[in-house]
Amino acid sequence: MTNSEKQDSKQKKNNWSKYIFIGALMFVFVYALTAGIVDSRLNEYKETLTGQIAEQETLLAAIAETIARGGADTITESIIRDCTLSERASFDDLLGRLNSSLSYSQLVELERLFGRCASFFSERKSVMSARFAREIEVYENHVIQLSAIDGNDLSEKYSVDSWHALAAEEQKQNELFTELVQLQEEIIKTLLEGSSIDSTEIVDILTRVSEVQGILAVSSQQAAAIRSELVSL
Repeated sequence: MTNSEKQDSKQKKNNWSKYIFIGALMFVFVYALTAGIVDSRLNEYKETLTGQIAEQETLLAAIAETIARGGADTITESIIRDCTLSERASFDDLLGRLNSSLSYSQLVELERLFGRCASFFSERKSVMSARFAREIEVYENHVIQLSAIDGNDLSEKYSVDSWHALAAEEQKQNELFTELVQLQEEIIKTLLEGSSIDSTEIVDILTRVSEVQGILAVSSQQAAAIRSELVSL
């Protein structure tokens, strides 16, 4: 190999070394730039999720307090409508005197009003509780996404289990309220069939009413304790 050929070979090696070095620098630059962009996007998304969680938590607290006072949002009020004021007054009056000896005509009137007025509060609570459960799912989904970005399970930090526990108690109360309505209807029908207020059939139903009311009282206390802890966070 001539000196000229040796110099050309050496030059080519130098050029390849330069290309490799420049390529490596470009790779490092692109990697750093990409990593920086990814980190920036992740931080932005993390901030967005944190904000969404805070907003959702405020919404959950508002719904929980609304349910606690037996209220409803505008949409629920438009869907579940109560009977008229006069019907409500008559229904509450007759229902309150159910343990006394109502006449047959009064029982017939109570049965008529029952179909229009009895389920209003339980249905409204049911709709609100269902919405509450759905919003908790949205909240939990935000927390799961934030946990994935953060690299840590944040469910305890954001009290996800406690929100689910509150929803479970509200659902339990829905079922108990529904059963109470059904038991009231049984009492009215049994009386219309000719049984007296102190008959075995009525006493058995009233015993179950008392049991349901006791379970409902305990559930209400448990829900109140969970709600107080969550809302105070």
